[in-house]
Amino acid sequence: MAISSPVRAGRVGVTVVTSPACHFCVDAQKVLAEFARTYPLDVHSIDIASEEGRAIVRQYRAPMAPAVLVDGQLLGWGRLSRGKLRRYLDQRLGC
Repeated sequence: MAISSPVRAGRVGVTVVTSPACHFCVDAQKVLAEFARTYPLDVHSIDIASEEGRAIVRQYRAPMAPAVLVDGQLLGWGRLSRGKLRRYLDQRLGC
């Protein structure tokens, strides 16, 4: 499935499938905003109740929100791992 948000050249596309009143979703948004100060991220949020959100959850079998996709691949769900995200970004960007 193609993620509908455009990603600018030289940037990393991040899609976050969120749910209302989800403290892990709020935390993920804060982490991504923090990382966006250092890394070239294009972050796109999708509501889990939307057609696109439901399709992503089905495709990746994410058992809970948020589901976080980086460059179209599932990085994880639930509490976002800062270490895993940093390692991926450092490798992807050659840092």
